[in-house]
Amino acid sequence: MAVSRMLKIQLFAHESIREDVKAFLREAGVIEVTDVSVEGFRGEADETETASCARLLETVDSTIQFLDPYVPRKSFAERMSGGPLQVSAADIEKTLAEADVAAISGRCRELETTMRGCRDELTWSAALARELEPWLAIKTPFETLSTEKYGVQFWTFSEKTIEAALSLLSEKLPLSHVQEVARAGGVVRSAIIVPRGEAETAAELLKQSGGVRSAFENLEGTPAAIIEKERDRRLGLESEIERAREEARTLLHVRPALLTLSDHYREKRGLIDVERHFHRTERTFVIEGWMCAVNKRRLEKDLSKRWSEIELVTRPPRDGEDPPIHLENRPAAQPFEFIMTLYGRPLYNEVDPTPLLAPFFVLCFAICMSDAGYGLTLAALCAFLIFKVRIQGGMQMLLKVLLAGSLLTLLVGVATGGYFGMDASVLPESLRKYILIDPLEEPMKMLNVAFLVGIVHILFGIGIRMAVNFRAHIWADAIFDDLGWILFLITLVPLGFAYVLGGAVPRWMLFYCSRAALGLAAVLFIAGIRKERNRFMGAFKSLIKFYSITGYFSDVLSYARLLALGLASAAIAVAINSIAQMVKGFPFYTGYVAAVVVLLLGHAFNLAVNVLGAFVHSARLQYLEFFGKFFTGGGREFHPFRSERRYTTIRETGSKV
Repeated sequence: MAVSRMLKIQLFAHESIREDVKAFLREAGVIEVTDVSVEGFRGEADETETASCARLLETVDSTIQFLDPYVPRKSFAERMSGGPLQVSAADIEKTLAEADVAAISGRCRELETTMRGCRDELTWSAALARELEPWLAIKTPFETLSTEKYGVQFWTFSEKTIEAALSLLSEKLPLSHVQEVARAGGVVRSAIIVPRGEAETAAELLKQSGGVRSAFENLEGTPAAIIEKERDRRLGLESEIERAREEARTLLHVRPALLTLSDHYREKRGLIDVERHFHRTERTFVIEGWMCAVNKRRLEKDLSKRWSEIELVTRPPRDGEDPPIHLENRPAAQPFEFIMTLYGRPLYNEVDPTPLLAPFFVLCFAICMSDAGYGLTLAALCAFLIFKVRIQGGMQMLLKVLLAGSLLTLLVGVATGGYFGMDASVLPESLRKYILIDPLEEPMKMLNVAFLVGIVHILFGIGIRMAVNFRAHIWADAIFDDLGWILFLITLVPLGFAYVLGGAVPRWMLFYCSRAALGLAAVLFIAGIRKERNRFMGAFKSLIKFYSITGYFSDVLSYARLLALGLASAAIAVAINSIAQMVKGFPFYTGYVAAVVVLLLGHAFNLAVNVLGAFVHSARLQYLEFFGKFFTGGGREFHPFRSERRYTTIRETGSKV
């Protein structure tokens, strides 16, 4: 439940083992390498080798990207049993010697160029055919329509503008002639015959009159003949694309070699890039960076086993340094790092809010969903993807968060009587007895629950700030600015419930709360003056600070979205059930089939939409209303120097695949 303690490290070693140390640190993956601050050392990197490696990697990756769409789809069982390609150092050397990357990549580029050109031609041909179809009434080839003195232009007008356009043309160019070709759908297509010397003038007049010109003057043949010709040409282009695809499929046998080379060049580039930070003299080199303190002993032990001519020096961060941030949380809280990092990372000396936001996020998510049926369905789906399909990485973290939210949704749904939008009256007595609030029948009660969650959430955020100030020995701020406001806001809760929401509160409680609020307000006002030497200015600022009550009030109102999303989920579920009931009346058995389809698709859609809404709005409440009370953020992520393999894993020589 904290930001990992970081250590600044300096590693000194003899130049002769530099390459071995680089490979060791890459495999260890525990040090973020930075520029060295030791005087007398210099950093170097072979720019030529760097550029060459980058080009090779780009070439290999672009070739893999071209071939990927032609890889046959694997079955579910194959995907379950599959894994990264296992290679040995000998396999990599053999691939480097035998694979002609330049030839393979060149041929793939040629195929890609061919297919792209054919697709462009197909698009152009289809567009030309569509443009010619309205002109099929022309039975004379285009090339014979124009003469030495007269040319033909093809224009399209709307029926509303054609008369004005042709009148203007006749007035300005009396030698022109108009021949209507087709009229349909409020559009008129006409052939305009004009003297060649007046062609540009006619085009400008007709364009200004709202006409749209079709460039058919350079075509040969009738529209019907051209359309037929283009149809045949498209068949040829599609055949050419298919031939290129077939050849691409024949190149798939080299894809494993390309995957191996991609990881090899990526690893090599990483080793070259990190060389920029390795500073050295003629006989010695030094590495500087950051490491999690928990890895110190293991790293020292592993280094001492391999080399005696190496020295590792560590120290805590100094004032002004910016250590990277690595979060350490227990397994139950680790999935919620996904939500935390979407917002940002804490500063080095700041509280890690991950385990603190987890229970509130899950609770807000569950209230937004508030349907036991949806909760059970989502839990089953998430459990299947996590434990059967074994999805990894960030998606697994997201699924674990949703799994936790869906399990609490199941409990909230039982307490609110939410079962796929079913009416509470049709539920069995064994389920009805657990219903505490029906949101559709008692929305104000549910709204009060949402506000109560918001009040606790906000006060908890202020409490975290108070704890941080106590830990930093800032006693006055912790007592007067944090604890004082917590007590003050608590006394305002019954007053707000009674006078704003119209709730029933005992008179004695209102009496004592009002007196306590006045007393605490006086204490906060006096305590607020302490921060200013100018007492008048201090009194003014202390008084203005009470305006923040409106901010707390608006923060609490934000939690009304919990009720809104819960009601939306329930109302849509009820509507889906009503539609299914209506279509069930269709004749024969079609009604029952239609009802099942409506129920399945409708509830699946409602579940998906509400999961998205519940996740987004629950996260928003954490980021704005909760984090705003104590969290600063802005830390940078810890990026250790490690292996960057995507497609392969290294198999030790002699091991079995």
